[in-house]
Amino acid sequence: MPEYMTELGFKAGRLDPDQMVATANQIGRKLGVDEIVRFFYRPYLYLNDEKIAAAKRNRMQVEHAVADALTDFDGIALTVASSRLWANHTNPLIEQVRNNFHVSRSGDIYIIQESYWFLFDKGPVTVMHGTPWRYDTHVPIIFMGPGIQPKTVHRRIHPVDVAPTIAAFLGMTPPGFAQGSPLKEVLK
Repeated sequence: MPEYMTELGFKAGRLDPDQMVATANQIGRKLGVDEIVRFFYRPYLYLNDEKIAAAKRNRMQVEHAVADALTDFDGIALTVASSRLWANHTNPLIEQVRNNFHVSRSGDIYIIQESYWFLFDKGPVTVMHGTPWRYDTHVPIIFMGPGIQPKTVHRRIHPVDVAPTIAAFLGMTPPGFAQGSPLKEVLK
């Protein structure tokens, strides 16, 4: 909760999605596109393709202009236009956004808040998930069962390793959609 983190001395706060939408719409008006935002659904801003096309604006340039303007908000670490995701980036945050992106469901601009900042719609919500920061991305993985010895693994593993590990442990073929690798520590 950002208020608690502020009490602990961290710079934290709440981002107002309505202000971000208003800023994006203001940039859109400067580019000749009224009400450029279709909607905001954390962490994505969705632009109105029909209005951009009707205004005869370059879709990519509009997307970049809006994304760049949103980086000026206090509490926003980075905004990533979807069209920029596939460029050669060395930024690990962009890699995380790329891993989250789905071509038919994801929005046009991904908003990454600073650590301990809150990006959520209004309401009585006090905590959230989904930031790229360690406190939100660390996933404890526990395997228990006959033949599995207690131990702690200190190397980096991923949640996608769970399905292939269970399949290998049971002597089965992993699901066709499985992407990870079996964890040797479970199979010994």
